[in-house]
Amino acid sequence: MTKSTAGYTYSETAAMQNVYTRKILQLSPSVKLVFKVLEFKGLMTQKEIVAESYLPPRTVRYALSILKKEGILEERLYYKDARQCLYGVKAPQDDELLSNFACGMV
Repeated sequence: MTKSTAGYTYSETAAMQNVYTRKILQLSPSVKLVFKVLEFKGLMTQKEIVAESYLPPRTVRYALSILKKEGILEERLYYKDARQCLYGVKAPQDDELLSNFACGMV
């Protein structure tokens, strides 16, 4: 979905990227890669992120924890398998706490 403001057209992804640019600049390349995978693919499980990014599972866990600390990551319950969580990039307007899930605070 695209929006136009003052003659400029931009996508929601571009707006999201502008919000998180300052936070991401000082992060490691593996964390940036996980962010980009989530940004383009949407909600994914940890196993799906590992398969898509070709990073080791431990590196993906580390990247997810860093993104969670920075307030960039959205974590949801995966209804198909309650042992897993879905991860995605938090929308800029969703800065408030969404809910408590079995997999932790979102």
